[in-house]
Amino acid sequence: MKVKINVVILHDPCSACFIIGGLVREIFEKLKGKMDFIDVEYTELENLKNLHSIEGLEVESFPAIIINGEQITAGTIPDKREIIKRIKWESENGEY
Repeated sequence: MKVKINVVILHDPCSACFIIGGLVREIFEKLKGKMDFIDVEYTELENLKNLHSIEGLEVESFPAIIINGEQITAGTIPDKREIIKRIKWESENGEY
């Protein structure tokens, strides 16, 4: 089953957000090569007024990672093992 991942980043991030966003993007690009059942989308926010248009976004800290409509991280570098475990669980049990 497909797993939809949305990584939400800011158009003009601070330097820390820029670094974290780059690391998150690197993690998901590597996972995409190994897990053909994931669909990774990057949403770049230019205006914070558009926050409420993003399904699953709950915490306004970036980058935010949303898997199958549920936000799982905000403003942190995710633990790769936990992300992989969550993706595998969603691929077996999710409703995407």
